[in-house]
Amino acid sequence: MRTKDKVIVTALDLYFEGLSVRKVQRQIAKIFGVKVSQVTIWKWIMKYSKLVKEFVDNLKVELSGKFHVDETMIKCDGEYKWFWEIIDADTKFLIATHLSGERTIEEVIKLFKQAKERSVERPKRVVVDGLWAYEKGFKKVFYSRYKEHRVEFVRRAGIKARETNNVVKRLHGTLKDRLKPLRGLKSEETAKIWLDGWFIYYNFLVSVNLLLVE
Repeated sequence: MRTKDKVIVTALDLYFEGLSVRKVQRQIAKIFGVKVSQVTIWKWIMKYSKLVKEFVDNLKVELSGKFHVDETMIKCDGEYKWFWEIIDADTKFLIATHLSGERTIEEVIKLFKQAKERSVERPKRVVVDGLWAYEKGFKKVFYSRYKEHRVEFVRRAGIKARETNNVVKRLHGTLKDRLKPLRGLKSEETAKIWLDGWFIYYNFLVSVNLLLVE
């Protein structure tokens, strides 16, 4: 691997580990003895997050089929947006993500379609919280008249939702901890690319470590 490639890979890794761009800049100078501007580091984050996500989108993943779904609010361009996630309970793989301004059936359908396209097989069970739009979106994407193709739909509200969906709640906590130093994402386009980078970082580094711990 060329020195420049090593610098880029290290910069991305340090950034998604939780360092600010300024701190990444300092670490790169210490490790490699080279000066890289903060603007350049940010451009690397945007460029390679987008490139790798395009490759990953074509992957079909073997999963346990126990999907946990949830949504949380993140700040984007001075406003709060809804960030949706679906995670596989056993493998800890982050199957699908989606950013939207509203929590409607249409947004749920987009999220579920993404998860369906990424999975090798249909899920066995989909666990959601009390949001009404989930059930209608679920029926649009996963309903089947054939018994062998049916997917179990599980809704949990209140305390039961927190207990059942701990796997995705922990993921939200990790994401929000990472977003704190950024003080919000500057635009919706930037947010989507940044979240693509987060998707890649989580699936190919964090989820593997979680499985090793367990």
